[in-house]
Amino acid sequence: MFAKLVSRLVPLPASAHDHLFSTFAPEGAPPSVLNTIYHQYRDAMPDEVVPPQHVHYRALVDRIIGRNWRRLDGIELRRVSSAYVTCFERAEAFEFQLALWRVDPEFRRLLAETRQRLVTDLMPLAAAESARRAHFSRWKECFATPLDIEGESLLGLIQQMSPDDWHEIALGWDWNWGTNELAWITAQRACDRATALFVLCSGAPGDIARQRTRRDEDDRAPFIRNLAARIEGGFYQDAAFGLALSMRRRREFEAELATARATGINPWQIPSELILFEGVRPHRPRYAVSDGQAHFHYDFWLRHLAPRGNR
Repeated sequence: MFAKLVSRLVPLPASAHDHLFSTFAPEGAPPSVLNTIYHQYRDAMPDEVVPPQHVHYRALVDRIIGRNWRRLDGIELRRVSSAYVTCFERAEAFEFQLALWRVDPEFRRLLAETRQRLVTDLMPLAAAESARRAHFSRWKECFATPLDIEGESLLGLIQQMSPDDWHEIALGWDWNWGTNELAWITAQRACDRATALFVLCSGAPGDIARQRTRRDEDDRAPFIRNLAARIEGGFYQDAAFGLALSMRRRREFEAELATARATGINPWQIPSELILFEGVRPHRPRYAVSDGQAHFHYDFWLRHLAPRGNR
């Protein structure tokens, strides 16, 4: 017991946190890379997570040269390079930087304090990522589980699914797979309005309304036009789901609808307020589609179908 208590009083070596960092340029990155890293997340939306390394690096650079990035040379370049190593490299490279600045104890202390705060911020994120990986560790097992429905094609399987499944499929649809399955889903009266709206906004209605589609999108245009007409005409009576969009995605969707609406013609007069509808319940899918293949939705499989001893 005494040995355990004593061990807790002994500070961990700096290398104990090396798993939080991925080495790239332990001797310092070139100015162009330092510049890119500084500006990488400048347009992040309020609901988007900026990696702590970038937050602390940007704060350090602001302390060194101010908020207006400029051409670096001399002592400024050395300091910014040390800031990069402090925030992105492993213990050996960081400790070398501390040794370089032993003649400037104030800057050396700033680097050390930043590193300590950064490690504190990174540890819960690493734990969350580890938990996420553990949660999805059985993905291949889920993907390989035979379905309890049969069909000769993906569309044949989708036709046996529920609106909850259709919504999940629409959220993860890759448009390179084509539009046949989406066209069938959105032609159903039981299709939720949020599903149809998500498909519409994902299909670049602004470009289609202005007839600015590429040649490889010619098949998409009539589908999107018909879908817009259904939404505008009140075809979808069920509105159980909300879209729960990120701020960036919501802004993109609002811009698409605004561009289409600006044509002043039908069927593009769809109000952006529909995007803000919160719904009355979350969708609860049993199935999903990945890489063009239908499979059980992972969370459903984990709750109801995974062998009990391994859940």
